[in-house]
Order: sequence, then C-alpha cells, then structure tokens
Amino acid sequence: MRVEDFLAEVERSFAGDPQTSDPIDPVFAHIAATVNGYTAVNELAVLNAAARVLPDDECYLEVGSYKGRSMSAAVQGITDKTFYIVENYLEFGMQGQQAREELDRNLATHAQDVDVRLLEGNCFSLLHRPGVVDRPIGVYFYDGEHTGLSHYLALGIIEPWLADEAVILVDDATYPMVSVAHDAFLAKHPQWRLERRWDASSNNDPRWANGLHALSFRRDEATARGADEPWDVRWRRLAYLSSLGPGQKAAWKAIHRFPELIPLAKKLYPSKKASSID
Repeated sequence: MRVEDFLAEVERSFAGDPQTSDPIDPVFAHIAATVNGYTAVNELAVLNAAARVLPDDECYLEVGSYKGRSMSAAVQGITDKTFYIVENYLEFGMQGQQAREELDRNLATHAQDVDVRLLEGNCFSLLHRPGVVDRPIGVYFYDGEHTGLSHYLALGIIEPWLADEAVILVDDATYPMVSVAHDAFLAKHPQWRLERRWDASSNNDPRWANGLHALSFRRDEATARGADEPWDVRWRRLAYLSSLGPGQKAAWKAIHRFPELIPLAKKLYPSKKASSID
C-alpha cells in the first residue's frame, strides 16, 4: 500500500481541506444517516479512500465494527478486494446478538458483492494466532477499546501482519489516552510515522466524531517478517491477556445484568460506545 497514493486519494475525496469541508460523494452522509454507529461522515470518506487504493493482493482489516457503519462506507464502489472485521460484541451498549444481526443486515445492504470476513473474538488474542488473515494488511482501522494500554497494543500487535508499507487509521484519536499512547509507541518504533491528524473540534464533532489519525508503517530489517515480538509489546500483551482483558470481560457481563453499574463503568473505561447508554 503506497502511503502517498492514500494521501492523494483523500485529497481527491473532499471539496476542500478535509478538516473543514465535506466529502464530494454524498453516499457517506447517507450511510451516516441510515446505519447505526458512531463514525462520522468525513471519517467514512477517508476509510473508503484508503480501500480504493489498496492493492488487490493486500487486505483491509478493521477492529471494532459495531453494527457495520464504517465497513459499509469502506467498501463503497469496491468489489474486488478482501475485507476483515474483528469484533467481540462485549463493549457495553452492545446487546451482542442484536448488534451482530444488524451488522449482517447492513453488510447485506451495502456490501452484498464484497468479500467481507468476520472474525469474532478479542483482537489481542486473535491476531496472535498464525493464519488468521490470509494476506498482508495494507489498511488497518482500529476502533476498539479506548484505554492507553489498548491503543499501544493495537499498533504493536498488528505490525507482523502489515504489508511492507501500510496505512493505519485510528478512531477517537483526539482522546488524550489515544494520542499519548501513539506518541509513546512512535517514539520507540521509528518505522512508524504520524501522517495526518484530523482532530475533533468538540466531542462528537459532526465531521470527525472524536478524531481520526492516519499513521504509516514502512518495514525495515528491524521489523522483518518472523522477527521476535518487541519486549514493549510483549509485556503489554501478556499483561492485558492475563488481567485487564479478563477483568473487562467480566465487567461487561456484569453491566448487562446490573445496569446500575453503568455510571461507574463510564468512569473506569471511557468510550464513545459507553457514552450512548444513559
């Protein structure tokens, strides 16, 4: 995936500066208005721009699809590429089976001729298993858990799967815990670079929701395929899988049984999805 091709396609997709103008194609406003979700209209156009210039021998992977708004937009005008969704249906606000059924309906409407493959489970576990994805990832969209540890790991665990040059798009990037995690990761991994910041002017900005950052990755000898997992990623993944991940899973189950715990959960795990439960 040529990063320069992606940046040029983004510029072509907007009437002016993407930060302050609307997408040229009205389909993204239509999807934002008709498909339940949280990803804002300009973000949808950027996801589609990335998918449009994705090479056929690479794939697009998103973590956190909810009911499919972002994927419905990403695949617009595309029929010859492969897309992956990783979703575990555990974050609060998501009645798992209902959300899954709505995702299926939305994909049937907006992606009926597209190769979209759903992987159910926690991304930090799934993406540590060989063979989960059948080709290099040229575009990676992360819209999963919003904690500093999760966002650091979201970059670290995807690196072995990425194409030699790849675009990484991170939602809710205006949140301080996200930008701080990115800064910390990029400081330790020179193969990564921040290409664009589309920050939200306010919470739930109509164009950018809670912000979107575009990162790039370019593989070198230090990140050759088959290289050992860096220690800064390894210990965080192990810490997540041994403590934080199981604790959150238990918390999500308790939330659905005891709704009075929701105010406390909002404070412990800030999330755009959590904020929708009042």
